Amino acid sequence: MNTILRQARAGFTLLEVMVSTAIMVIIVLTVVTIASDTLRVYDRAVADLSTQSESRGALDALENDISTAAIRADGHCWMEVVVPGKTPVGVVGVPGVVGNLQAVDHPILMLFGAPPDRPRWTPGASRTALRGDVCAIAYRIGQRSPFDAPGDTIQQVYGVYRTIIDSENTFTSGTNPDTAALPTILNSSLAAPKYPWDYWSGSRQFINYSKSPAPGLETRALIDSNIASTTPCWTMDENNFIASNVVAMNLVFWCSSSLPATATAPALKDPCARIPSLLRPVVCVGASGADDKGSLAATSGGWLGLWKTAPLSNSPSDLILRYAPLGAPTIPTPTSTALASVHPFDYFTSRLRVFSDRIYPDDYKLTPGSGEGLPYLPYSLKAVEVSITVLTPEGSKELRGLQMINNSQKVPVADFKRIVYMYGRNYTRYIRVLSNGG
Repeated sequence: MNTILRQARAGFTLLEVMVSTAIMVIIVLTVVTIASDTLRVYDRAVADLSTQSESRGALDALENDISTAAIRADGHCWMEVVVPGKTPVGVVGVPGVVGNLQAVDHPILMLFGAPPDRPRWTPGASRTALRGDVCAIAYRIGQRSPFDAPGDTIQQVYGVYRTIIDSENTFTSGTNPDTAALPTILNSSLAAPKYPWDYWSGSRQFINYSKSPAPGLETRALIDSNIASTTPCWTMDENNFIASNVVAMNLVFWCSSSLPATATAPALKDPCARIPSLLRPVVCVGASGADDKGSLAATSGGWLGLWKTAPLSNSPSDLILRYAPLGAPTIPTPTSTALASVHPFDYFTSRLRVFSDRIYPDDYKLTPGSGEGLPYLPYSLKAVEVSITVLTPEGSKELRGLQMINNSQKVPVADFKRIVYMYGRNYTRYIRVLSNGG
């Protein structure tokens, strides 16, 4: 009798089953939550590693080129920035704005440098060493597929393109050596100046190591105003693609005053009595458009919030950015007669020309006109701060999906801003210009 009772009581009660089930559910949920969080952290780490790799490729190249940039005190322009979509005086054939990017976020940088990865040999079996070390270099952001058919309007990737003209073709080019990069600059005068854009905006000869069937010299437009061409210019060739998913490249030029704070006439002095040793930034801002940084009010964090109104005599010597004319903060015309009563501008909206001891923003003329103030920024470039924004692989995938849905390179502005906000990673590097005392 006792044995039968013990066998009947050997099972689990309903309460025991419910308690054990609840414990099992808690354990399973805990394991799933931990696994989900682990996978999320892993995916984020992989995405960050991917963006870091892309940013490092672009920033390392920029550091090699800018740190070795040739800026000589010979009265010539050795570096220039042109903003897409703008029409500064003397600049023709400027490419338009790329895709959904703002003009201020993808300037075209042109300079001369001696990068360690420059071409050193002529292509082909019977190669010979290239003479010289200074090369013409250009950076820009484009939007196209570096792998598929160039004319496709979808699945196009934003990316940084870096173009190097070999040292020999930088010094001389084909049958007309005066059309090479350095002769274009060095053979010009103050009366008829030439700038890097005058070289890059033309059709030039260069070495194309990937030319088929045999590598060798090629003649092609370097920068074409048609950003959607099915036969891209050389600066947009897939061979010059160095970093993908880059949706912004912002440049801040850190300079010191090249003129003393005080001087006896007729010697020139800094019009703002700036201390020569202090560094100040020259920034690229948007001059128009509802989404440009330059048009935002001070309360919205725009660049105008950094500009204050004050008479020239009350300007502090360590001011970060220039003072605007009296009245509401505005962007005055650089060549207006009001220039005589305000500080030289520490920003540019369409173009920046860099000399060893001065900088000409936008439409500043090399020589002053009647009633105008100092026609240039008395700045000596010391360093360039480069900031780039890279999309994670997930963000790039979503952007390409929207391009496919819309069958267009551009997507709705709100969607583009959301993707950049959610998936954009920002990386910054401060690069000294060693040849100019940086």
